[in-house]
Amino acid sequence: MSLDEDSESGGQTSPERAYLQASTKAHRRRFAQVLTPPDCAAAMADWVGGKDPKTLLDPAFGTGVLARAVVARLPGIAVTGYELDAQIAAAGRSACSGMNLTLHEASFFEAPLDERFDAIIANPPFLRPGAGTALRAQVRATAEHFGIALSGLTNAYVLFLFEALARLAPGGRAAFLLPAEWANANTSGPLKEHLVRGGYLREIIQFCAYRPVFEKTLTTASLVLLEAPAHAEPIPAEIRATFVPADARLPSRAGPLPPGVTQRWVTPEALLAAPKWDELIRDDEAPIPPGFVPLSALATTRRGIATGANGFFHLSRERAAEIGLRASQCLPCVAKSADVPTLIFGPAEFKSLIRAGRPTQFFAPTKSLTEAEASYVAQGEAEGLHNRFLTRNRRPWYAPERLYRAPIWAATFGRGQMRFILNTAEVWQLTAFHGIFPLQDDPARAKALVACLNSAPVQALMRGRMRIYARGLQKVEPRDLLEIPVPDLRAVSAARIAALGQALEALNECKDGADEALTRLVMEAAQDAASGGASDETVALG
Repeated sequence: MSLDEDSESGGQTSPERAYLQASTKAHRRRFAQVLTPPDCAAAMADWVGGKDPKTLLDPAFGTGVLARAVVARLPGIAVTGYELDAQIAAAGRSACSGMNLTLHEASFFEAPLDERFDAIIANPPFLRPGAGTALRAQVRATAEHFGIALSGLTNAYVLFLFEALARLAPGGRAAFLLPAEWANANTSGPLKEHLVRGGYLREIIQFCAYRPVFEKTLTTASLVLLEAPAHAEPIPAEIRATFVPADARLPSRAGPLPPGVTQRWVTPEALLAAPKWDELIRDDEAPIPPGFVPLSALATTRRGIATGANGFFHLSRERAAEIGLRASQCLPCVAKSADVPTLIFGPAEFKSLIRAGRPTQFFAPTKSLTEAEASYVAQGEAEGLHNRFLTRNRRPWYAPERLYRAPIWAATFGRGQMRFILNTAEVWQLTAFHGIFPLQDDPARAKALVACLNSAPVQALMRGRMRIYARGLQKVEPRDLLEIPVPDLRAVSAARIAALGQALEALNECKDGADEALTRLVMEAAQDAASGGASDETVALG
């Protein structure tokens, strides 16, 4: 059930629907407000209400949909809520009138540390620290409080879980609605270890990335069901993993599983050993064939160039000339994935971008500025660009970061198929692409590696190492790339390497049968590697 359906009896407008109508999108984005669907609220309430709690905490109260779901099952429960946004707090207080509620219009991170609750339920904000200094400071505070190492990129929902569980009474239950990426994200590592080693984790319910859980919001979802061990209680021997496909209903705590929903039991040891949990939850892990190695054995990775103000630094050739930027102060560069539709990006493709008037010049001054260039820099300062998060940490603010020109690009985002591009134009790239740098300086093997990365077998193996957002939007980070299994090209014959290069050309030209031919060559290359290296025989594409 989505918020498009009225959740109140008699066709009345739900509090959630009313709040969506009364608030602006900009306001909801500012506070990272994603309203909980009624079916998720019901499932979460069933879990936390299963042990007859007397007190309930909701640290991100919102409209109170989660509290109302619990009170519907346990009318006498005492509810404590925290809500930073006064507008949605007013909506929540009105929607929850009549219940035993204490609602604080304050940040949950200011809540007393000595409070304990029988149950906790929350849909915490999905918010990265770059949104404001207060959140970055909270990352440091939480890390210090719990004695853990947290990345500066740690999402707010991770902090909410650490802080909330510190307030959960022994034997109490908690339910959280999180983005599915938490199970794969590197920054969630300390949280995942805390949940498993602390004995909290009982079940993960993950929704298919193609299943729209939230209304008009592009994000995935998973339910994380927890229980604080009672004193001297052992860590659970198994954790339940439930996967809900795109066309399936959310299962209830009782009764048979809906058609298509799968469940399996995963040991804590398996979770602790797996940096990415997605495939353990989905139960469709593809075996890694012999002859494959992590990409880290063949290459290093690095993100693309981050400017902090692409519109200022990345210009068309005409615009750069109009401003008076010297060619010696600019680098040839691409910034948009849409500007690179091919798998082989060469000089001809780059020249076509120039002719089309696309931004292709990256202002990266390394020499003293001319009067025209200094005037352009002053214009940027007048617009406040020098005070942005990235630029204010540079000296001077317009100086480029350390520059790397990657021979292979990996698209940061993709749907269905992740794209890897051979950069024969020898130009630079911004953050729409990560860079892959082969350890061996061999253009033929670099080309063969790009072919392998775009092949069906490797694409299937990499899916569990990516972050998947709503409607199948996939994201990969530089460190994630290093874990992708690829054929060990170090043990593959020169003839096979050449054939893989030809297969990439055929795939780039969309020739009939190119996918099938490439699949065969990749598996044969892996077989060569598994057998200790193939002879330098003639290999035909067939």
